[in-house]
Amino acid sequence: MASKNYINNKEFEELIALYLKDPGTHEEKLFYMFELLIMNILKGFSFNVEEDDAKQECFLLILKTLKNFNPECGNAFNYFTTIILNNLKLIYTKNKKYNEKIEYYKDLNKDLLKLQ
Repeated sequence: MASKNYINNKEFEELIALYLKDPGTHEEKLFYMFELLIMNILKGFSFNVEEDDAKQECFLLILKTLKNFNPECGNAFNYFTTIILNNLKLIYTKNKKYNEKIEYYKDLNKDLLKLQ
């Protein structure tokens, strides 16, 4: 890694291949790269989500999809960036809908209290 915020795609893909063959040996370095990618996306796109929860959900999804990555179909950086972005959009949308429902029920409760 050239800098602490930069992910070299070639190194990233090599590390994924090594991890898939021997997870225990390469887990820490690969997870560091995924954490860096997730945090760069969270900060770069300013998603209004709980950072720790979103990071955990992204990690779970990455672990589920890691074995599906095929370097012949595209590069790792684009593949996992797309997965993370789509997951963060989903988390944001679910949170937004949940908060809207909470506000609706609060307003409904206020209206019902006024009627009493």
